[in-house]
Amino acid sequence: MLDKNLVKVRFQKNLATYEKSALVQAEMAKILASKIVEYCGNEFERIFEFGAGTGSLTKNIIAGLNFKKYLTNDIMEESENYIKKILHNSDFIAGDIEKIELEEKFDLIASNAVMQWICDIEELLLKIKKLLEPEGIFAFTTFGELNYREIKETTGISLNYLKSERLKQLCEKDYEIIYYDENIIQPYFNSPIEVLKHIKHSGTNGLKSLSWTYTKLKHFEKFYKENFSQGSKVKLTYNPIYVILRAKNI
Repeated sequence: MLDKNLVKVRFQKNLATYEKSALVQAEMAKILASKIVEYCGNEFERIFEFGAGTGSLTKNIIAGLNFKKYLTNDIMEESENYIKKILHNSDFIAGDIEKIELEEKFDLIASNAVMQWICDIEELLLKIKKLLEPEGIFAFTTFGELNYREIKETTGISLNYLKSERLKQLCEKDYEIIYYDENIIQPYFNSPIEVLKHIKHSGTNGLKSLSWTYTKLKHFEKFYKENFSQGSKVKLTYNPIYVILRAKNI
């Protein structure tokens, strides 16, 4: 069960190590920003980015897009300090994107590696559409069902990642899909313990912790090595999804 407060606490505790550890998310931000320019151009009057974190997507957007106003959001209040260093004149609103209320409309709404933390994606898609100008763009990345598959198979614990076809179905209700792609990235680590440290330092474990006893940890290591080794290394699967939508005028 997803615990939003735990998500917030985990990210807060690991802000200092996030950028060094979250290399896949950084690459996703770079790709998403480039695809926005490729498919939608680089002129947007008002932009809203939610789940801005330490500003990985923010950096890429401001490097490639022209805009007059940029509003950022994150569930962590500390995120504002990171964003202000990147874009001094940006506005910031703290809070859960599923709960905050906004009055204005935007030409582009974007987020990177956030949608997997959303409890009701269908409801959020509708909320985002209401915040978009006619023909406005919603661009985001998330993760597919194969993400962290090794952790799920070893511990039985996983976020409820949507199947790709289900995500497409939800998007098509109120949007035209301009761009949709997914891939697999598999970084390798020296040991299963290094995998756990990587996940911890990137703050991406918002699920309730296992009670790690010595016996459970040894079982985790043994199972992981037996099933997910490549030579002397072990792998961890990432399943990034890239989506660019245009709001339908109904």
